[in-house]
Amino acid sequence: MKKIFSFTLALSFFIILFAFVMTRSIKRDLVFEDYIIFRNVILSGWLRTILISLVSILLSLVIGLILYLMQESKVQILYYIAEIHKTIIFSTPLLVIAIVSYYYIGNSFGIKSKFLIGALTLGLYISAYVSDIYKGAIESIHINQWQAAKMFGFNKYQTYRYIIFPQVFKSILPPLAGQFALTVKGSSLLAYLGTTELLNSVNTVMASTLKYPEGFMVVSVGYWIITIPLIILVRKLEVKVNYKV
Repeated sequence: MKKIFSFTLALSFFIILFAFVMTRSIKRDLVFEDYIIFRNVILSGWLRTILISLVSILLSLVIGLILYLMQESKVQILYYIAEIHKTIIFSTPLLVIAIVSYYYIGNSFGIKSKFLIGALTLGLYISAYVSDIYKGAIESIHINQWQAAKMFGFNKYQTYRYIIFPQVFKSILPPLAGQFALTVKGSSLLAYLGTTELLNSVNTVMASTLKYPEGFMVVSVGYWIITIPLIILVRKLEVKVNYKV
């Protein structure tokens, strides 16, 4: 009961703050009729955001694993390729990478699909972080398990396949769910490439109706519908697998 009361007070604080800001800055009633008329356009962009985020996170899982294996490789050129890729990602804003990917790299390889460029850009960007998630999870496996695998005659592939990865998969679920939430929010930057995701779809409606405050509210709610359940899922997974932040 105490938690419900505290949550209600906290929520009320944000509602009052929002109402105050809207009243002082807009000085008119909010009108959402135009956004209802264009609901199919907005819904299409919202679904495209989910799709591009799913494709990107799947790509990042594969690329992130490859990067981790390259870093663990005894072939030095592979190690340095992975290190340079991660250094570029960690030191460059996503928006800059997205613009360079679309207008320069995409054109160089003849890739015209904005969806494909967007998914690849997000996938390559997030893979650097996913690689570190793999690294942390794998290095947390006790050395005794590696030694036991070696004692039973497992080769490197069998050790990862039957002993390491089943444990790693369980421990990386919470941070991966968090990365998916970040991917959804990061997809909004693809609007600058003209990708028809949620923000770009709402921008089109805002340009037609000139109702910008309503548009930004619609965008916010659209992302909340996707990310808030993911945040709740992350917290539940953290409790379930005893994951420590």
